[in-house]
Amino acid sequence: MRADLQAACLEPFDDLIAKKQHALLRRVERIGKGVIAGWGDRPALSVMLSLWYFLKDLTDREVLILWEGSAMERATSKLLPMFAHGFDEQKRDAAAQEQARQLLDCLRAEGLYG
Repeated sequence: MRADLQAACLEPFDDLIAKKQHALLRRVERIGKGVIAGWGDRPALSVMLSLWYFLKDLTDREVLILWEGSAMERATSKLLPMFAHGFDEQKRDAAAQEQARQLLDCLRAEGLYG
């Protein structure tokens, strides 16, 4: 699963020239570090639920397409059973949906997912 997640993170940059690829990867890493810094006090289950709702929004709007058999599709199909029980707790679920919206707003402020 770890290899699939690593591959999924890099696949969107595969067709770019090296200079552009490196610039975008540095930008994404910088933004990601800022986002992740705010997660230190949150339980892993809450983080996973938030990320799931974030990805669900992107795939529902076809901003992101998870092709069958892709590294991201393989990883998400393995991850979901690990945290699916979190959807059962209404308060945690509602908080995760709000945190997913906040994540999207933060990334939009950085010029992503407009």
